[in-house]
Amino acid sequence: MTDEVTFLVNLIEENWDNAIVSMLANGHTIPAEHRVHPQIMDIRSMASTRNTTKPGRGGNRVRISQASETTVGGITNSMDLIVVMESGQTTEYPTRDWSVRNETYDMSVSIRTKQDDRRKNDSNRIAPSGDTFGRDRIENLYKILRFLLEQKRRGWLRTVGALEDNISHIVFGNRTESNDKRARIFGYKVGVTLKRHAVSL
Repeated sequence: MTDEVTFLVNLIEENWDNAIVSMLANGHTIPAEHRVHPQIMDIRSMASTRNTTKPGRGGNRVRISQASETTVGGITNSMDLIVVMESGQTTEYPTRDWSVRNETYDMSVSIRTKQDDRRKNDSNRIAPSGDTFGRDRIENLYKILRFLLEQKRRGWLRTVGALEDNISHIVFGNRTESNDKRARIFGYKVGVTLKRHAVSL
C-alpha cells in the first residue's frame, strides 16, 4: 500500500526516461545536454545526498550542484531535483446512499536546478553555458514533467487489484516560478491533482 505522495514519486521516477524517449520519437525537441534524469524525492524523506558516508540524523540538505554529468544510453543522471508533497485532500460522497466516495489530492511538485556551468565527463563545457544554462535546464525539466503527467492523465494502474496503489485521473495544473538569483537556483512549482473515483465503502 502506498500513500499518494509515494504514488506520484514512483510514477515520475519509473516513467521519466521513457517520457524523454517518447518525446523525441514524437517530434518534441529536448537538447542532448538536457536529457537528464533528476533526483526525484518525497519531501518527507530523511535521506541525505550531501554526506552519504556520515549522514548524521538524516534529512540534511540535498545537493543539487554538480561539476560534471555523465551520459549513459542517451540519458544523464543529474543532481537536478524534483520534490513532491501533498498540499491538500478532499473527499465527497456523490451518491444518495453514501455507498462510494471520490477522493481528490492536491499535490505540489517543485523543480530545482542550479546555474553552475557544468562540464561533460570529457571535460568539455556543456553548451549552452554562461547565463542561459539554468534557464534552459529548468525549461526542459518542466517540459518532460508536463509530457509525462499528460500521458498519464487517464490515470496510472501501478498494481492490479490494489486500489491504494492506483489513481484514475491526473490533472497537470498551475505553474509558478520560484527562483533564488543570489544562489543561482532556478525553480518552478507545479500543481498536480490526483483523483480516485467511486471508492466503495
